[in-house]
Amino acid sequence: MKGYSTYLAGTGYALIFGFSFLVTKTALAALDPFELLALRFTLAALAMTVLVALGIIKVNFGADLRRYLAAACLFQPLFYFTCETYGIRESASSTAGIVLGALPAAVAVLGALTLKERLSLRQAAALGLSIVGVAVIVLWGGVTDGRTGTLRGVLFLFGAVASATFFNVLSRRASSVFSPATTTFAMMWSGALGFGAIALVRGIQGGRLVGTQGLFVRAAPAWFGILYLGLLSSVLAFFFVNFTLSRLKASQSVVFANLATVVSVAAGVLIRGENFGIAQLVGSVMIVLGVWGTNAAGRADERARRGSRKLAADAERERAAAVESGG
Repeated sequence: MKGYSTYLAGTGYALIFGFSFLVTKTALAALDPFELLALRFTLAALAMTVLVALGIIKVNFGADLRRYLAAACLFQPLFYFTCETYGIRESASSTAGIVLGALPAAVAVLGALTLKERLSLRQAAALGLSIVGVAVIVLWGGVTDGRTGTLRGVLFLFGAVASATFFNVLSRRASSVFSPATTTFAMMWSGALGFGAIALVRGIQGGRLVGTQGLFVRAAPAWFGILYLGLLSSVLAFFFVNFTLSRLKASQSVVFANLATVVSVAAGVLIRGENFGIAQLVGSVMIVLGVWGTNAAGRADERARRGSRKLAADAERERAAAVESGG
């Protein structure tokens, strides 16, 4: 039995990611996107290394399927955050919300093709409901910035969706061998090295590494955001992501990501005093029902399959007993 810890982990990463939008927006007022990503993942990688050194968590890379783990680390965080950063920068926020909100559907399709993880009709309907909920909030909830965006921005957004889709499937495949802690450890160091190299090159070119405009001088007012993004949004949230992927189908796990939209709306209302209208209410209810329905239907289908297997096994034992007694 998977237990409720899996669903608590899914809800946990949605909560953390939901608040991260506000934190990221504040931190980006002081730092370039790649500088923020470099500091975020370097802090995360160092924190996980300390946990490993203290024996609090254990990692093991000496197993098969390392290629799946390496590919997962390329798609998330490297490809995903690069595409998302430029996609959001060059697109209308409404477009970004709709495209990124379609991620669960993309994961469901790829999971069915590569992992043979089929969705029942009830699960597909509930997943669709959560995606429509995102669209309702984005289109009718006043989420707009007045920009029309560019074709390149849209292509970057689709690149982000593709990256996250492949990550979910690859992490799900790797979870048969690697623990969630091992996957998260590898992801944090790939982000630290990859984004660190990009930030270093850009800093040297722009002369913004040292001096009065040096990286750490400009980062001073953003350290709360860096700590939140590095320790919570990176280490803890991605551990929760990998944990849910090790216990649930990829399509069931990723649907929790749409809950982050609800959390983001709530955070905007409670912290920034943003408006909360009927569109936000209807969309949020649709998302919550969709997430619940996708996983509740999955649990019901799993119980039905176990029941069918038990009946088949009982019937087989009865036939074997009848043959033995007849012999």
